[in-house]
Amino acid sequence: FEMMAHHVFNRPDEGVEIYWMEQCVEHCHRMLTETFGIDASEITYVENPWCGGGNAGAAVEVIVGGLELATLVFMDMEEHPAGEIELKGDRYRTMPLQIIDTGYGLERFCWAAAGTPTIYEAIYPETVAWLKELSGFESVANQWPSLDLDRLLSEMSRLNGIMNIEAGVDGEKLVNIFLKRLAERGVEVSSEQFSSITEPLANIYAIPDHLHALCNMLGDGLVPSNAKAGYLARMLARRVLRMRDELNIDVPLADLATHHLDVNLGGHLNKQTRDGLLTILGLEEERYAEMLRKGGNVIQTQLKSLPKDATDIPDEHLFTLNDSHGLAPDMAITLARAAGWETVSLRTGFSAEMAERHARLAKEAAKASTADGNVLNVSSHPATLPLYYESVYDSTFEADLLATLPANGHGPKGATHAVVLASTLFYPEGGGQEGDRGQLQQDDAVVNVLDTQKVGDVIVHFTDGPLEGTNAVMGRLDWKRRKQLMDHHTAVHIVGGAARRLLGPHIFQAGSNLTADSGRLDITHYHRLTRTDLDAMEDMANAVLSEVRATEKSELNRRDADLVHGFDLYQGGAPKGDSIRILKIAEHDIQACGGTHHDEPGQMGSIRIVRSSAVQDGVERLHIVAGEAALAYARTQDELVRQSSEVFGVHADDLPKAAARFFNEWKDQRKLIEQLESEIVRLRTSGGGDASKDMDGVRVVVMEIDGDLKSMTTMLKELTLDGAKPTLAVLGSKDGGGKLMIGVTENTIASERYNAVDLLRSISSHIRGGGGGRPTFAQGGGSHAEGLGDALDAAREQLGL
Repeated sequence: FEMMAHHVFNRPDEGVEIYWMEQCVEHCHRMLTETFGIDASEITYVENPWCGGGNAGAAVEVIVGGLELATLVFMDMEEHPAGEIELKGDRYRTMPLQIIDTGYGLERFCWAAAGTPTIYEAIYPETVAWLKELSGFESVANQWPSLDLDRLLSEMSRLNGIMNIEAGVDGEKLVNIFLKRLAERGVEVSSEQFSSITEPLANIYAIPDHLHALCNMLGDGLVPSNAKAGYLARMLARRVLRMRDELNIDVPLADLATHHLDVNLGGHLNKQTRDGLLTILGLEEERYAEMLRKGGNVIQTQLKSLPKDATDIPDEHLFTLNDSHGLAPDMAITLARAAGWETVSLRTGFSAEMAERHARLAKEAAKASTADGNVLNVSSHPATLPLYYESVYDSTFEADLLATLPANGHGPKGATHAVVLASTLFYPEGGGQEGDRGQLQQDDAVVNVLDTQKVGDVIVHFTDGPLEGTNAVMGRLDWKRRKQLMDHHTAVHIVGGAARRLLGPHIFQAGSNLTADSGRLDITHYHRLTRTDLDAMEDMANAVLSEVRATEKSELNRRDADLVHGFDLYQGGAPKGDSIRILKIAEHDIQACGGTHHDEPGQMGSIRIVRSSAVQDGVERLHIVAGEAALAYARTQDELVRQSSEVFGVHADDLPKAAARFFNEWKDQRKLIEQLESEIVRLRTSGGGDASKDMDGVRVVVMEIDGDLKSMTTMLKELTLDGAKPTLAVLGSKDGGGKLMIGVTENTIASERYNAVDLLRSISSHIRGGGGGRPTFAQGGGSHAEGLGDALDAAREQLGL
């Protein structure tokens, strides 16, 4: 939804009191009555306590004709363990900053003006009608010709205020209250009618609501992933798909989004292109189908001990499915029903309980992080004057010594002291760039700077010895290392700009790390990058080196920086403070960055993008070398080619062909070996061999083999794949520290009788290991290969062989 708002920031202790509650409510009342012409008798103001995000205060809900149009929040408290006021289990104290934060729902005002039964007919009328037609909703409503659907929905909208879904709410009781209130208003509806109408309508209304958020998020350049905001986008897409399937609508997600873009958004997107957005949604639908396939297996494993006639899934299972497997509770219920647990349902209010749980865990983690925040105390020293911005190419400087403190475990290995100077050329670690190293000299005393860090506004040089007295200190950077760090930092900016230009406006920096050896840039992208993609970015990056003569470095206050450059300025995250340092590389890339960069990009020489790797779904990691590191990389690659050519005995130009020939021959030999191994297994497990025995219709095989996990997997599949020959196979190998693998032929009497996981856990201790899996397949490893024989003997004893 879209929120209209105004804010007030009062500081009573400093004499800044603009206005507070009474005047704020007065402004709201005048707007409603004078501007919008609403009768004052229809307006109700309800005051309640409010808390969220570490703050609290009074909140005034503004209700017109039963519809909440606005909320006026008056935050004057902050969360603190010593606070004198308690709200929802947390303690708060008065804070010096007193904030008015108002929210007027734009769609709510449109609904009030339109007078439709629900807000969805006011905001998405064409979409609601279209989805009703596609889902055949009219046939549902026609079951009860005497039921006035518009009146029912209108009265339901008026009563929805009592349907606040909070943790621990009794869903059945809430529905009964709702039906009773409807009857009091002259609308008689049974629980069957209520569910038959509201369940499909909930999906019909929620689809455009979810699509509105999703199209705006992707339109702003967000990429779906399994973390942070990207995870929210993915969950929205999957909810739309689940609701679409529940309505039996056969329309691809991309087509639903096309309709929404054209009908409800006027085709408007902030950053992402239309084709880019629809491509992303097409990929998300493919991933959804894959998730359903894999999710079914996860459900079978997680719920194996749950009776098929269960009515709900234990909370801990739902938490595990959500947090560890990415299956949201509503999706878990859908998958569970499809897997045979047909009567399970999600308890009303469970989503609120899970949200509370996650908020509590996040708060506890934040408190633990704060408690563990053991930092060097330099609070008594003034801010250090940084010289590395104005004198980026200087390598020596002189500064006054302010303090030499014992390191006391802070800093890198070998650091004994922390030196504080009045000014420094040493860049402290920040923005992904490692801190500078070098030497400090005072008279005849010389110490090595092993790392440079910033604590507050004080720059700390971690050294391998002390400096004493008051004499000035001469500093010398390890200039070769600093220059290489500058090469990589500047290169990361240039490559990031190339990625945005070539791959699309959704490219955003998700992280970076800059060392003397290489640079690493994480970018948001919706599919894996090819070598062709990397080559195109590399070509553009090197073109920038030759075409852009100089970078532009400037400093703006945050407000002006935001107005001029917008949010995209903060690719590496918004820096602290009111002053923002900005690096501009022509029109190719503009970013807020406090690192050290070249004035002339061409000084780097060249940029190479070595490879890309997947950090997580939706994030690609680019490995970059520049300057001397790029030259060293090229030399290393040349040496690898030379050595490989000598091994194969061919010219370098013929190396790919020779490698392919040898690899194909190896694969053919490997296949032959696997076939022979399978034949050995067949011979050992048939004809009365001691490795196999029939146990009441189930072939039980316990044997040691020579081979790795791949060989074991091949043999296990050979033994257990045939449904006509129910088999339990226990295989062991001394490879590594000892390996065990157990398989059971699925959907046979073997799988009814034996559990692979239980058997594995009972024998894996003999190889000092563990493992896991599912009832029909389990594997584990250990560190005591000599105990493999005992493990297999234990299996034979348990199985009665």
